This record gives sequence, structure tokens and C-alpha cells, in this order.
Amino acid sequence: MLSGEKVDLVAAERSYVPMYVRWINDPEVTQWLKADPPFSAEMEQAWVDRLRREGKMTFTILTKEGRPIGNLGMEEVSWKYKRATIGIMIGEKEYWGKGYGSDALTTLLQYCFEELGMRRVDLITDVDNHRALRAYRKCGFKEEGVLRQYRTKNGRAVDCVMMAVLAMDWFVLHPPRGTRT
Repeated sequence: MLSGEKVDLVAAERSYVPMYVRWINDPEVTQWLKADPPFSAEMEQAWVDRLRREGKMTFTILTKEGRPIGNLGMEEVSWKYKRATIGIMIGEKEYWGKGYGSDALTTLLQYCFEELGMRRVDLITDVDNHRALRAYRKCGFKEEGVLRQYRTKNGRAVDCVMMAVLAMDWFVLHPPRGTRT
């Protein structure tokens, strides 16, 4: 388990599958994701089983009260190059815009840089996903460029933004404990 100020990150589990199914089949939740609903409980259970079998680092985001509100994970990890691509979904809409996603991201970034020794963490999001862009910037991500017509959404081509945080930038904003600034 990883602990932030507002959230805890725990391994994805089969017991959370009913929530995963509800979230991933909600068009409002998935409008910014590279997901193509509908998804069944069986499909989500198979996803959780595959995560565990392959040792993927995907977490369920829990409030401090223990309520599951979303998922966060490292989609692509290159240990050789010390980089990872991450993704996040806050499935419980009443938690949108209240800092839970930012806290989850900050908690995962801290783990990536301080525990795993990553050099770079990046992500891709739609150019019109303004709420997420604000949260990513708040966590230290910087825009690196626009990927034109990167994916399709509702049958139309969508531009996406590549964003990244480098370890050297992270440690300027978050000096390791016991280090003077």
C-alpha cells in the first residue's frame, strides 16, 4: 500500500470488480480514456487476474475512509531506460475536482522516483481534457508536445498532449527528507 494525504493506493483486487465495471461502463468516466466499453464483470476479473499474473503495478485509489474511487497504474515500464507511462481514472464522480486524483498521482510519482528510481514518468491525454491537464500540471507534469489525431473518440480524430515529469524536476519540487535546500 502507498499512502498519500487524501488517498491510499492498494493493489487492484477482484473484490473491487463491481465498481470497476460500473466505472468503465460510465460514458462520462470513460470519455477521456482509451477504453472501448461495454465491459463485463468477467472481463474485469480477467483484467485483475492478468495484472497479478504479469506483476503489473495497477492500484485502486481508496479514500482515507476506505472507499474505492478509481484506478491508477503504470501502463508501460522500461526498467532499462528507467521510465514509465501512467494512467488514472477517478470513477466516482463526486470526487472529481477535489484533489483526490492529484494526491493519487503525487503518491505514485513519489514511489516511482524515490523508490523505483525512475528517471521519467509520462502520460498522454486529450487536448480538451482541461480538468486532467490542470491536475497534471499541479503534480509537476510539463507539456512536451501535441500528438495530432492520436486517437478517435465518437468517430472523430482527437489530438492528444504528451506530458512528463523528470526525476530532476521532481526532486527540485520534493527534496528527499533530510536534504537541505
